Amino acid sequence: MRNGFRVLDTDAHQMEPPTIWSDYIDSNYADAAPRIGDMGNGRPGMLVEGEPITKQDGSYPMHSKEFQEAAARGMEKHEQSRAEGFRPEARIRDMESQGVDAQVIYPTVGGQILGKEFTDPELLAAVCRAYNDWSLEYCSHAHDRLRMAAMLPMQAPDLAIEEARRTSAAGAACFYVRPNPVCGRNLYHDEYDPVWSAIEEIGKPICIHDSGSPHLPSYGERMHTHTSGHIIAHPFEAMVAMMSLIWYGVIERHPELSVVHVEADAGWLPYWLQRMEQHWDFSGNAEHPDLKRRPTEYFKSNFLVACRGDEMTLPAVCDLVGDAYVTFNTDYPHPDGTWPLGMENLEKQPLSEESIKKIFWDNGAALFGLAA
Repeated sequence: MRNGFRVLDTDAHQMEPPTIWSDYIDSNYADAAPRIGDMGNGRPGMLVEGEPITKQDGSYPMHSKEFQEAAARGMEKHEQSRAEGFRPEARIRDMESQGVDAQVIYPTVGGQILGKEFTDPELLAAVCRAYNDWSLEYCSHAHDRLRMAAMLPMQAPDLAIEEARRTSAAGAACFYVRPNPVCGRNLYHDEYDPVWSAIEEIGKPICIHDSGSPHLPSYGERMHTHTSGHIIAHPFEAMVAMMSLIWYGVIERHPELSVVHVEADAGWLPYWLQRMEQHWDFSGNAEHPDLKRRPTEYFKSNFLVACRGDEMTLPAVCDLVGDAYVTFNTDYPHPDGTWPLGMENLEKQPLSEESIKKIFWDNGAALFGLAA
C-alpha cells in the first residue's frame, strides 16, 4: 500500500534469462529453441527459425548506437535488481519500496518472439509453453502479488485456445495478445472467433500490448528510427485494435470478453471515442451490420485503458470519458518506463482521491483476480 492507496501496476515485464527457452521447452523442440547467436550484422541477439526475433533491416531499428546508449542510461535506475537477475525476491523488494501491491507481468523477449509469424506454428506453441511455464513458476513465489500474463500463439488459433485453457488452469491471470495483424489476419478475423469464445468462457481478460521492431506489419515501419517508430506504434496499434474489436462485431458477438490496453498511454481515448462516434452519427452500421450499439457503449462495457502517472491529459480523460475506465501502469523495469516516479506522478494529478483510488486499484483489481 502507498499513502493509503492500494496499487496495481497493470503493465510490468519479465527480463527473461536467455536460457529459459532451451531449459523449459518440450524436448521435441530442444534443437529449435530460441537462442543467442549472430544476428547477421556482427552483433549477438536472440534467434529463432534462423533469424533474429526483431527486424534488423529497413525502418524502426532497435540497434542504433544512440538508442542503445539511451536504453543503458534508462536501466541505471534498476542497477541492483538487474545485478540480481530480476529474481522474484528483487522484484518484490522494489515493489515494497514503492508501495506497489501487485503487478501484471508480461514477457519482454517473448513479446518480440510473437512479432514473428513462424513457419512452424507448433514450434511457436512450444516456445509459448516454455515461457509460460517459466513465468508461472516465477510468479508462484508471490502468486497473490505477481499476476502472470500468458503468451498465446495467435498464428495458430487452435493452439492459442489450447494454451489459453492450459495456462488459465495453471494460474495465469490474463492473456497477452499483440495488436498487429498476424498471417494477414486482423484481430476481428473470423478465424479468431473461437479464440475469443474460449477466452470469454474462461473469464479472464486479453491484454493488448505492442512491442518494438516486429516482423509483423507495424505503424512504426513508416519511421526510420526506433524512437520515432515507438512514438507512433504503441498508441496507433492500440487505437486500431480497439476500433477493430468494436466495429467488426467482436464485442457484440462476445459480450463477456474483457479487453485491457496497456503501454499505449490513455490520452488518446477521448479523441478516439469521439472519432468513432462521429462515424456512427454519419453512417451508423451501414458497412458494419454487427455493430448494434454506439461505439462508446461497447467501450464502456468491455474495455480498460492503462495510463502513465505523468500524462497531462489524464484529467481530461477522466472528465470526458470517466474515471472508471482507466487503470495504471509503469512498464517496470524497461528503460523507457516510469518506474519509480509513476506512482508519485499519479498522486500529484489534479484528480480526486476517489479517482486516484479507482485508477490505482479498483478498476483493474477484480479483473486480474485480486482481492477487493
